[in-house]
Amino acid sequence: MAFPGVSLATQQQPPPVTTAPTKVLDAARRLTVQVLLNGQGPFSFLVDTGANASVISSAVVSQLGLPAGRNVNLHGIAGVQVVGTVTVDSIRVGRREQRGLVLSVLPDRHLSAPGILGMDWLGAQGLTLDVAGRQMHVGASLPKTDEYSVSVPAKVQRSGLSLIEAMAGGVRTLCFLDTGSTTTVGNQALMDAAVSKREITSDWTDLQLISLTGQTLTGRLAALKRLRFGTIGLVNLPVVFGPVHTFDYWGISDRPALLLGMDVLSIFQTVSLDYRRGAVHFQLSPTTANRAAAMS
Repeated sequence: MAFPGVSLATQQQPPPVTTAPTKVLDAARRLTVQVLLNGQGPFSFLVDTGANASVISSAVVSQLGLPAGRNVNLHGIAGVQVVGTVTVDSIRVGRREQRGLVLSVLPDRHLSAPGILGMDWLGAQGLTLDVAGRQMHVGASLPKTDEYSVSVPAKVQRSGLSLIEAMAGGVRTLCFLDTGSTTTVGNQALMDAAVSKREITSDWTDLQLISLTGQTLTGRLAALKRLRFGTIGLVNLPVVFGPVHTFDYWGISDRPALLLGMDVLSIFQTVSLDYRRGAVHFQLSPTTANRAAAMS
């Protein structure tokens, strides 16, 4: 099981079903939904498209009296850690219910939420992040053809991970969307390639990355001068670079790769993971102040 769980120690096709009609962005602008566990709650869980496994806090486990299950290996940004598990008979979000889901258990002090729903919960149904409306929809939205919308082809892995091709500082780069991360993260291969092309600003800032397991690693924050996917272009994008284990787990550490966090995804009005069509649909708001700089 794996999830990025990135935070910074140095900085603060039927119509889709609305699964959370109220506020779904936390203070860090990560996606949350209201979850009923065995009919109790609701609990405000994060939704993490970069995680293949779901997680629950030890406090909620105690509150619900869930019996301990077997131990498993949990892959965080800094490596692997053995953690306990529990099985939840019923997980309900809006009208969507999943039964018998196994969740890894983590201490409250690192989780900063009652739990996390990963790709094992989402499955292949797709997801639409409505940033402007502060809602999440299970199921992809239909692609739009107006001047503010861009559809980018995606390669969907058997694990459910959806990868898009991008050009980062003139380097071909694999990207995946991670709604559970506040920050965009690049792997060592991308950093080396971008440095050789002088596509990263020279004023580095060293910092500590903290995983949800409490493990840490040192990363470097710098600005990537250019990032382009489809017809969307971003400039001077803050990226944390480092030997992040997440890329090893997903098998994309040997070539330049980028984890797009909520700092990038929040630029858009909606972002839709469309597994059926093999695409990610991005829509900018017509009122976006820097639209001319963001799209060309």
